[in-house]
Amino acid sequence: MLRLESSPVSRVFKYRDRTTIMIDILDAVRNSRKEKKKTHIMQSVKMNHLQTEKYLNYLIGCGYLMVTEKNTYSITKEGSRFLQLIETQKVGIPALR
Repeated sequence: MLRLESSPVSRVFKYRDRTTIMIDILDAVRNSRKEKKKTHIMQSVKMNHLQTEKYLNYLIGCGYLMVTEKNTYSITKEGSRFLQLIETQKVGIPALR
């Protein structure tokens, strides 16, 4: 009998971790020319309404996003700094000479 086992390698890219989702949301808002509506964020990061609402509330609570008077979202200075920090870590910090 042939037994199929799930390989851990095949599941690596199937799901995003929480940090990646937050980065995707912040990046989507930062890359827009103006504030972004919730539905546009949902489409950009490919998430449903409930998930998007959860992460938006968390990012607002952390001070990374803010809600404008038009019920759109814009990134704060803290959110931009957070993304810069993550991008620096992806590239790697240059060695001191």
